[in-house]
Amino acid sequence: MNFLTVDRNERPFALGGRTLSVAWDIPQGTTDVQVGVRPEHVKVVTDPGPNTFPGRLRSVSDHGAQRVLEVEVAGQLVRAKTPREEGVPLGEAVLVHLPRAKVLPYADGQLVLRS
Repeated sequence: MNFLTVDRNERPFALGGRTLSVAWDIPQGTTDVQVGVRPEHVKVVTDPGPNTFPGRLRSVSDHGAQRVLEVEVAGQLVRAKTPREEGVPLGEAVLVHLPRAKVLPYADGQLVLRS
């Protein structure tokens, strides 16, 4: 699981100064806010869009039919699992997409359940 510390000044959430939409909101005043997203849901993409963030490819590990890409986004490490046949992006600069429905809010170290 990727856990990312995010900013939350009023609304919405932000990661590296860019808007980050999450699956559901959490109560105002909650401290120590993070989001969690599984590596299999993180996608390396070529076009910018909502919930897409610039990053730097730091490493690639082969795991049989999959590769794990480690990308630094807003100073934090994000892992993405990709099928081996997708290949590896050229160069260090990449875009990472975090699908809204899979970005789960955490507060004070616990998953915030939908109310």
